[in-house]
Amino acid sequence: MTTVPFLDLARTTAALRKELDGAIATVLDAGRYILGPQLDVFEAAFARYCATAHAIGVGSGTDALRLALHA
Repeated sequence: MTTVPFLDLARTTAALRKELDGAIATVLDAGRYILGPQLDVFEAAFARYCATAHAIGVGSGTDALRLALHA
């Protein structure tokens, strides 16, 4: 029988590990887990990436879908 391997997230994120650890440490050190300065930076960068004036970070994909449907 052939088995399909599960997604190996450790291997997938290995190349980004130092950057991810640094970003997590920045948030933990700031003590602002929601609505902190990192969210402002992300929203501004994502808005630029999408070539739009504004972007809104939400807590989950479900939140994003609900927001889009309400809009």
